[in-house]
Amino acid sequence: MKEPACTVEQTTAPLETTPRQASISRSLEYRDRWEARGSIRTRPRKPIDFAKEGHFFPTEKQPLLLNEVASSLGQDSRNTLLLHSFFKYLNDIINLEVKFIVSACEKLIDGKLPLNYPDNLKLNAYTVIIDEYYHVYVAKDMILQLRNQHPEFKELDYPLSDSYRSVIETKALLDEKYHDVFEILAVCIFETTLVRELVEFFNSDNIHPSIKYYINDHMNDESRHYGFFLDLMKYTWENLPEEYRAAIGTHIAFFVKRYLNIESDKAYNAQLLGHLTGTSQATEQVAVLYKGFDITPDIPIVKNVLTALKNSGVANHASVRTSFNAIGWQV
Repeated sequence: MKEPACTVEQTTAPLETTPRQASISRSLEYRDRWEARGSIRTRPRKPIDFAKEGHFFPTEKQPLLLNEVASSLGQDSRNTLLLHSFFKYLNDIINLEVKFIVSACEKLIDGKLPLNYPDNLKLNAYTVIIDEYYHVYVAKDMILQLRNQHPEFKELDYPLSDSYRSVIETKALLDEKYHDVFEILAVCIFETTLVRELVEFFNSDNIHPSIKYYINDHMNDESRHYGFFLDLMKYTWENLPEEYRAAIGTHIAFFVKRYLNIESDKAYNAQLLGHLTGTSQATEQVAVLYKGFDITPDIPIVKNVLTALKNSGVANHASVRTSFNAIGWQV
């Protein structure tokens, strides 16, 4: 009987994978996942079914409901409070995702930086841009649906998000030549702070089914972006001139703590409490609700940021460690 031919796997020793080959392989896997799972590629429009019941925002994520005055409001006012909270959530998405995430990806693609990004990484940046504009489109679509359903709804002023302020304030500390690279690293940090708790909050039983569907689709995209931006942060940091690492690293801790702050939420909630209750003491009452709260390394979202900084190699740099030591955090 004729012997069966040996397969390639049986006769050929495995080839070593170079870092560049590994990067290309991850890039192709990312593109395949985008083609198969990206919301813009695979999901229909997200109409809100107003015949169904449920909150538009998790009660557990709205500390105003712990306020004695706000907690005594009738159900209609409580629903209005949660609707306002959801509007702010959508507004933050619109502003952050276009102003910084898309901008960072465009800077990466343009190539006017002190390091060169490979074509496969640039191609994946295009998929992120497509996703983020789609997220803005969906958020805008939901806002219009809600406005049509609630024509009496009065939108409040939206304070600048802490994410936005953190970038602006950190850039003010840096020489202008470092700004573009810093923005890319800042966005990498934004996009690697996804926390399971947020999805769990929006999946609670009292959340409106249309909002659950929307959040899960959004987070499906964001979980994929996590891998892309973690790789991007690692590649950027490894290939930056040492001068850039030292200059930017000195301010990483300031940026992280400022980014994770909750001043924007406090300002908006004070405005919202005053709007709903007519109290002139809203700012003071909100301050009481947040009394004693501080951004510390044991908070889940902070742990995610620090883990991403370690896994990307950023936290290993002396300037970064020194910056965290200065605010009393050990990384």
